[in-house]
Amino acid sequence: MVKTLNKPKPMLVIDKVRDDAFYDQIEQEFEAIKQRYRAKLGAEDVAYIKGLRFKSRVFELLGRGLLWTSRNPLTFGAGVGFIWLHRNIEAIEIGHNVLHGQYDYFEQIPQFHSKNFKWKAPIDEEGWRREHNAMHHVHTNVYEKDPDLNHGLLRTNDLVPWNKSHLWQVPIYFLGAYPTMLYRFNSQNLGFTQKYREQNFETGNQGYAIVDVGDSSEQELLKRQYRSFARVIVKEYGVFPALAKLTGHSALKVLAGNLLADVINNYWIGLTIQATHFTEPLQDETAIDHKGRWYLSQLDSSVNFKGNRWQSILWGHLNYQIEHHLFPDIPSHRYPDMAKEVKALCKKYDLNYKCNPSWGKAIKNYVSVFWKYSFPPTK
Repeated sequence: MVKTLNKPKPMLVIDKVRDDAFYDQIEQEFEAIKQRYRAKLGAEDVAYIKGLRFKSRVFELLGRGLLWTSRNPLTFGAGVGFIWLHRNIEAIEIGHNVLHGQYDYFEQIPQFHSKNFKWKAPIDEEGWRREHNAMHHVHTNVYEKDPDLNHGLLRTNDLVPWNKSHLWQVPIYFLGAYPTMLYRFNSQNLGFTQKYREQNFETGNQGYAIVDVGDSSEQELLKRQYRSFARVIVKEYGVFPALAKLTGHSALKVLAGNLLADVINNYWIGLTIQATHFTEPLQDETAIDHKGRWYLSQLDSSVNFKGNRWQSILWGHLNYQIEHHLFPDIPSHRYPDMAKEVKALCKKYDLNYKCNPSWGKAIKNYVSVFWKYSFPPTK
């Protein structure tokens, strides 16, 4: 059945009663959708990603120019808006989706292949592929296997031991973590969040997945983290303010505009990602044993919210989180069409397709889960 969310569901574990014949059928159905859309890939997809990069560059030029030359709050605000559009598109609709391999199919655009791509965000590409693609997308909502389940110091389920610091997790995250969310993703991807937990909490990493950082030494990981931060911080808060000063404009105004665009972008992306992931229930780790069960666990772990075409681009099409988790390597602009087929499949098999009526409603539901687990479990 197709269902619109009004409030979070109670915590469950994926249904293990159905037999393998049912899971075989589910696997065939979802694989058929994926293969149909893979067969459609071509010039339209290449034009889409190249067009996005062109628009992003135009937005950047407009934003830089307006910030440098602004004489009033209106033009300053417009400059901030264009810089935000540029950084938003580069971070999620381009960067996040390219790193999922959505454009690895096309030889003519090697710059958009996942192994070649240079992200215009303060996040190490290799670390992201390891933590996000290889761990989170494989073991979504699986306790002690999904590193995104309890991002940072969050408590989002009853299995994570409660401590007094969780009483403050809502204000701490909204006022302290969200303004720098992309930078914090990088610390998580490279294992520094778990190191902080080990050093500062009696329970250490209990309940948290240990991020696979390969054979990299801590020194090498630090270098990668600093390089990722530097390519954004040096450019936005060093180079451009300095150029403004050298050309007779206000360095402080440019620095303030870049900072404001950065904070807005971090809030926007952080709320979008977490509002589509903080959905109960937890999943069983054995879901990965059968591709059909894995598809159902992805369906059960994700929640969509409605939006128009342009809003979806600015959300990186993550408002189609269900389709993204089912088909992460299909170009995201195809998710609206794929959603129609996924909904029909859910209706056919009486599966729950969770969709919020708006971004605001999705955030409200996420915050309610966040708030609930701020307190000790009831006996």
